[in-house]
Amino acid sequence: MRKDDLLTFLMNQTDFFNPADRSEVFTAAYLAARFGLQRNTASHYLNQCVAQGLVIKVNTRPVYFLHRKAFEQQFYPLSKQEYASIDALLADNQQPPPLPDHFALLTGHDGSLKKPIEQLKTALFYPDGGLPLLITGDSGTGKSYLAQLMHQYAISQALIEPDAPFIAFNCAQYANNPELLASNLFGYVKGAFTGAQTDKPGAFEAADGGILFLDEVHRLHAEGQEKLFTWLDRGEIYRVGETARGHAVSVRLVFATTEEIHSTFLTTFIRRIPIQVVLPALESRSRKEKEALLLQFFWREAKKTARRLSLSPRLLSVMTHAVYRGNVGELDNVVKYSVASAFARQAAHDTLRISIHDLPETVMAQIPALTDSLTANAQDIELDAQTHLPWLLHHHDPLALLIGDTQRTILTQFNHYRAGHTGWDDCEKRIGHEIENLFDRLVFDNRDRDHSQLLLLTTTQVRDEFYRLEKRYQLQFNGDGIYALAHYLTQHHHEEPAPAQGELCRQLAAQLGQTYPLLTRFGQEVLASVARRLDIRTQPIDLIILVCWLNKLGVQHNALVTRAVILAHGYATASSIANVANRLLKQNVFESFDMPLDVMPEAIAQEVMAYLEHNSLAANLLILVDMGSLTDIHRYFTRSLSTPVAIINNVSTRMALYVGERILRGDALEDIAAQAAEDLPVEQQIIWPSRNKPRAIITTCATGIGAATNLSALLKASIPAELAIDVVAYEADALTDPGRLASLLARFEVLAIVGTLDPHIPAVPWLSLESLLAGQGSDTVTAIFRGITSPAGVEEINNLIVKNFSLRRVIESVTILDTGKVINQVEQFFVRYEHLAGTTLPNNKKVALYIHISCLIERLIRQAAIQSRPVTRAQCQRRHLIPLRDAFSVIESSYSVKIPEPELCYVHDILYSETEFLHYDQEF
Repeated sequence: MRKDDLLTFLMNQTDFFNPADRSEVFTAAYLAARFGLQRNTASHYLNQCVAQGLVIKVNTRPVYFLHRKAFEQQFYPLSKQEYASIDALLADNQQPPPLPDHFALLTGHDGSLKKPIEQLKTALFYPDGGLPLLITGDSGTGKSYLAQLMHQYAISQALIEPDAPFIAFNCAQYANNPELLASNLFGYVKGAFTGAQTDKPGAFEAADGGILFLDEVHRLHAEGQEKLFTWLDRGEIYRVGETARGHAVSVRLVFATTEEIHSTFLTTFIRRIPIQVVLPALESRSRKEKEALLLQFFWREAKKTARRLSLSPRLLSVMTHAVYRGNVGELDNVVKYSVASAFARQAAHDTLRISIHDLPETVMAQIPALTDSLTANAQDIELDAQTHLPWLLHHHDPLALLIGDTQRTILTQFNHYRAGHTGWDDCEKRIGHEIENLFDRLVFDNRDRDHSQLLLLTTTQVRDEFYRLEKRYQLQFNGDGIYALAHYLTQHHHEEPAPAQGELCRQLAAQLGQTYPLLTRFGQEVLASVARRLDIRTQPIDLIILVCWLNKLGVQHNALVTRAVILAHGYATASSIANVANRLLKQNVFESFDMPLDVMPEAIAQEVMAYLEHNSLAANLLILVDMGSLTDIHRYFTRSLSTPVAIINNVSTRMALYVGERILRGDALEDIAAQAAEDLPVEQQIIWPSRNKPRAIITTCATGIGAATNLSALLKASIPAELAIDVVAYEADALTDPGRLASLLARFEVLAIVGTLDPHIPAVPWLSLESLLAGQGSDTVTAIFRGITSPAGVEEINNLIVKNFSLRRVIESVTILDTGKVINQVEQFFVRYEHLAGTTLPNNKKVALYIHISCLIERLIRQAAIQSRPVTRAQCQRRHLIPLRDAFSVIESSYSVKIPEPELCYVHDILYSETEFLHYDQEF
């Protein structure tokens, strides 16, 4: 298991691999410490993976190991398993290198700076030389730095030439001298003024082909702003003293200011700048972005000082929560000051430990006002020039590490299931346990008060969505899940998954969608609505975690729910009746449609069909209408109608209450309609689907509806969800009543009836439970599922029925074993024995052996195995014991037991003698 966990962890980390800045995370020493392994054990695992082609090895000092598939998806295909050096690895690249995105390394590029960066790129990529833009923001927010990044990015994207200039021009230097401003900005010609001895180009011409950055542009007077109009309008400039002709200059113009633009600039100037970028102040950026900036600045200082820096948790907490009037620029200066202070005190040390005592007084003065709390196990963060910065930024946050580990573990468990190492039940159980542990840690270990307001907002939104959708989906969840999910959405990162992880997520999401279609649709709507309201991005793994968590919490739902709508002419007739009825019934039973007097029945029918499509989980639709003409709307229903629809006319509040009470009581659709017509002066009719009826298997038992319901649950668990076959329990009397039977056959495409009492319904196959479990109804089972699934699928359903039936017996028979695990182990025994013996075990033998072997394992664990056999019993043939012993090896290794020969002989007797069959109707 550790080997698989190590491989999955390495797959994720390879996405952060930087050949120019390698991290120790790819070394055997780090991986051994990370997973609690001996160094030589980790090396052994890694070299095995290299031999299997799963990992590549770079034989430097230290040796680096990279996940091959993740590397190839992130970078380029590889031709070898091992490389002598990083240079040799890079030399294997036959593809052109990807164009670098300088903005991607900017702290906050996917957070607070995402929108500004999109605007900068828009300005750069606009055809015919780009668009001028104005960057606004407080002093120290990074306006100049962003302008320089624009220059580097434009070169990397071939928008400008590699030698294109970047000219920075500070307008504040010429605030009080418009003539000097014009001459330096536009240039001048000889004789333009006293002292102009020669022609001289200005900043515009110096920046030709590149970027001109005009900083502090708010210091320009109105006259200075107007001098820019010619270039902004026509792309031409005039040197001072030049009037005959202008000079065409191709330049990308970037303005920057710290002032409010509408009170500082001419309206005609602002109108000429189509893109205006606002940079956030440091105080408005998230705690994670502040921490990332801090670590980035400390990493730069570590490179400058050639020292290893050790940052105390208290230091990072104080610096993160302090207020910096000078924004990012002041934060950078505080970092430099603290490193310089530590260097002065510890110059002789290779590692400089930086604490709050190294901070300047302006920051120290804020400490008494800080009330942040730290976890008891917080440790120093160490970094030096060789530290892989992206990895550090991603992993210094313990909550991010916790969430990332859980996500990787979930995908690892699914990988085990795909590879056949575990069954789906076991995989699902392990995933649920991991999510439960994650949510417990997020809720109980989190002490970050910075998130209190966001957490409160997220919790409110999640709760609102749950309550709204629970009613529509007829679901009810444990309320604790709302708070846990809110914590997760508050803390988790929103990055796109790695390519290899993305494919696993897609497959697991598809598996969950087939297994739990209702929960999946519910989760999709919750996440979509919360993401829209909170302006966050969600990923496929978030849906996976939500669906698995909701399934683990348990859900109560009734798939065969009756929906009801009121249709009435008038401004608010239908809505008024529905509102009164819902309030008196204390549940939202009715939806309402207020119709204009001149509306056509066809339009009303389209509304109803749209409602059914949106509420496709409804088993019935009951429509209350205000007059007889609306009863004809069923003529316009499309042939794809798959839901029975009852229409009752002359709607009133009294009728709505009458019908609503019976819907809540769970009465059948036909009973509600018939009784309403008997007790009230109304007319009713039911439209049954003629096509696309849902397929169903009916269960019935002589002992009553309770036993039939138990049998229904067993069959439902044995039929794959993707086959879309419902299993419905009916009382035996209901199947002999002509009216009820007609409704049943009109509602469903009945594939078969299974139970203990044959109702003798023509054209509907009957299959007794006893013959099903004895394997005597194989022809009937095959006929039921012919055209729906393959022969292999039919065999799988048969095996699941036997397995699930036996599980009920095993639960009653064993006391100390995990019944789910033991039933899977016995199933593996069957597969292996059938292969070795060249035979197929009938159902009755499997049922007997499921129970016998489960009890046998428990006896062996209790050390109460049978050691001898009565001499009167026939001796089993020795040749039969050989495949038995071999097949039992899977159980012996799993439970660390040895099965004695007398026990093998008892199993032999079950296999090769008559088996007393159980009376199944007692169970059901």
